[in-house]
Amino acid sequence: MNEYKTPSDIYIGKLLNNRYLIRDLLGKGGMGRVYLAEDVTKGCMLVAVKMLSLNIVNQELADRFGREIFIGSQLGKKSPHISRVLTYGITNERVPFYVMEYLQGRTIKQILKVESLNTSKFIEICQQICLGLHCAHQGVTLQGKIYPILHRDIKPENIFIHNYDNKLEIVKILDFGIAKFLSETGGMTMTESFIGSLPYSSPEHMQGYKILDVRSDIYSLGVVMYEMLAGKHPFHTNSHSFSTWCKLHCIQAPPKFEEVNPNVKIPQELQQLVMDCLAKDMNDRPDSTSKILEDLAKIKAQLNNSLVSSKDVNLVPFTSFSEQICRQKKWPKNKPVALICFPYLLTTPQGNIPTFWAMLPRAEILKFTEKTYTIDFISKMNEYPMVLWLTMLHDESYSLLRWLSYYLDIKNSKEEKILRNLTETGYYHLLFFAHEDPLKCNNVITFLLTAKQRQYLTDVINSSQNFDPAISPQEAKDLLKLEYEKIKAEVSKKLNTNSKNPAFFFKYWLDKFLELFKS
Repeated sequence: MNEYKTPSDIYIGKLLNNRYLIRDLLGKGGMGRVYLAEDVTKGCMLVAVKMLSLNIVNQELADRFGREIFIGSQLGKKSPHISRVLTYGITNERVPFYVMEYLQGRTIKQILKVESLNTSKFIEICQQICLGLHCAHQGVTLQGKIYPILHRDIKPENIFIHNYDNKLEIVKILDFGIAKFLSETGGMTMTESFIGSLPYSSPEHMQGYKILDVRSDIYSLGVVMYEMLAGKHPFHTNSHSFSTWCKLHCIQAPPKFEEVNPNVKIPQELQQLVMDCLAKDMNDRPDSTSKILEDLAKIKAQLNNSLVSSKDVNLVPFTSFSEQICRQKKWPKNKPVALICFPYLLTTPQGNIPTFWAMLPRAEILKFTEKTYTIDFISKMNEYPMVLWLTMLHDESYSLLRWLSYYLDIKNSKEEKILRNLTETGYYHLLFFAHEDPLKCNNVITFLLTAKQRQYLTDVINSSQNFDPAISPQEAKDLLKLEYEKIKAEVSKKLNTNSKNPAFFFKYWLDKFLELFKS
């Protein structure tokens, strides 16, 4: 932005906390105002500063503000689809603010005012929104526990399409954690203290439920999805009253797409997905954004008349920064050209990302492009703090299996760091290198850890801090290797006895079977 304006605003031209020179008003809403500013300590780097519409009257409120902003900043480090919070503070007038990365582009609200979205573009945007929400809903680790984070104010204004380096369009979710902070200021009636956007709030949010879960965000996302597809909000009213919107969200069924816009042609499966997200009863909605992503991937595959790719199903669209970085990697010169695998902590602009590198025959790699895998972590913590990291790849019929494994010694600082990053990110990239052509990465698949697996690893790390091992690292590895061989033998046996329809029953059995080896 070359020219600055809006000089009448009281903050324009001020130096905030001796660091941020406020240049222009970028936007304003119910929660506050967003300004363009220059960080004078970093060569006048452009940043965005959000000033909230309240005053911090006591230390308790200041601490709560700091906590919510800290959580938001952690999410921005974990996902490229959540805007990064750089720092925060309180002005001399006791007005709280936080500083974000400066994004160039438009919000969904701005886009929908001037153009419509085709189905392909819609799916691409929704996939990235869901990636950001999935990261938040998976949670952040605080004091050894994982806390899922809700947004509570998903709306078109909070979805930003960032033009990165004029080459990529990256979807960024804005204002994580702020709605929760503002709603907890206290001392107001329900309608006065309601924090959120009435046109996009879930029925349970409107009704004042004290505990909301991810399905509340999914409802709000459903309203945004409807508006992106139809070009209009599912509920039309000129009223701004709380009671009117509460009635619409809680009672009135959303109209069919053709009733709102007869000109749009939307696949039936996509219409149904949006309507499922808009269900009045939260139990009738998808229970996670990963479920929405799977449905979107299937719809996209049908539109492209192709098979569902692992890239779609495993929550990594082609615009993912870290996946692009992985695809540029070369096989390390200090590793033999052999059928081996190993973990590696990859440095990216979004932070450290856990990865797993494997060299396999090219023919096998081609068969491992579907969502056909099982991952797990096994330890014998009563003996030694070591974790066996297992990835089992297979084709759809389970006729081809490939086990990838690595022993992580938590007493080793580098390997403990990998494990901690696994817990914090909740996913890892698997990089394939063909044995016949080892110079470049052949393919990348991203695997998600379940919340249960992440909590298990967190507990393992915490319990290892003051652990006095009874055996040596090699003895621990030998013990885990015995368990590993038992697992492989039982899996092979089970597959041989369930050859008719293994896919459904085997996956269920395997998850239960691996639980027996946890300690």
